[in-house]
Amino acid sequence: MGNLFTRELPIDILVKGWLDKLDSSLFDQIFIFFSFLGSLLAFIILALLGMIFFIKYKKYLEGIFVYMSLLISWVSMYYLKLLFNRERPPGEKIISTFGASFPSGHAMIATVFYGFITYLVLDNLKIKRRKLTMGILGGLIFFIGISRVYFNVHYTTDIIAGYFFGGVLLFIIIAAYKLIRNK
Repeated sequence: MGNLFTRELPIDILVKGWLDKLDSSLFDQIFIFFSFLGSLLAFIILALLGMIFFIKYKKYLEGIFVYMSLLISWVSMYYLKLLFNRERPPGEKIISTFGASFPSGHAMIATVFYGFITYLVLDNLKIKRRKLTMGILGGLIFFIGISRVYFNVHYTTDIIAGYFFGGVLLFIIIAAYKLIRNK
């Protein structure tokens, strides 16, 4: 029995098989879009826009935390990848990438960054719009992760781990934000 992080697990094979059935130029374009929304460039652009927005409305703490959510998740992902050092699946499709596979940085950072933005938005919306916002941003995070399996640059277990580690960080960041905001 090999190391858990060097072999495919049944869920990896099952999800990849299902996504392989979707192989088409339409899905290629859809998943390129979602993969981009989980890229470093997209996160930097959105963090800068978020900071400008919050500064404009004198919500400095929120602006700092949007930026910090990106920075903390990026640094954490980097060290987790060094720790686990799982190789990527062979045969990437359309897009290429480098570095270790586990956990998925796209999934982890999307969970933290878009999750924290979701938290801030939900804090200021009426109940009817909260469900729509949660659905849209939750779907965005989900499809960012799925896009990485579709392009065969991650295993499904990399994505699940990214969501897990991202969820833990998101919880910590929200708790720290609440603690500082309420002082």
